[in-house]
Amino acid sequence: MSLLIFAYRKLDINHRRHDLNYRLMKLTQKLSDLQQYASNIADGKVSMTDMMNTPGSMFYRQMMFMQYAHNSALMGAQQNMMTMNPMIQMQMQQIQDPNMLAMYQNWIFKSLYNQQREQIAKREQKLLNEQEKEITAEKEKIETQIKMLDQEYQSVKDAESKAIEQWKPQYV
Repeated sequence: MSLLIFAYRKLDINHRRHDLNYRLMKLTQKLSDLQQYASNIADGKVSMTDMMNTPGSMFYRQMMFMQYAHNSALMGAQQNMMTMNPMIQMQMQQIQDPNMLAMYQNWIFKSLYNQQREQIAKREQKLLNEQEKEITAEKEKIETQIKMLDQEYQSVKDAESKAIEQWKPQYV
């Protein structure tokens, strides 16, 4: 009877270890995808090459980031442009050429837009770092559980061996 209990316990430990290894594999993949996504958006822009290298699990998030980053940067740049308008108007009084005037305004707007994009990318990076820490902590917890299961398995196996020795017939 006790031998069946040991066999069942070993089977249960193997099943739990298999489940934990599967979760660990999924977390490792998620972490890898997150890191790839983070490297794609690190500069605040997403190129066509970045889009091609994006893991499938992060494609939608990257698309949403691109849309959010563009719209937010556009609105932020417009607001900053309006705030800076009196100062810009003073500087533009000195410029007589309409082409130069348009180029100057465009340059200012583009600079403000790029600053906003960089700030949005930094916020996303901070969020990604937090997610990476959470995933890493969960991975460490699972790895600890697997080590404990390995030790328990060895204990059950040793106890089973002792039980087998005890029940083994002794022929003299």
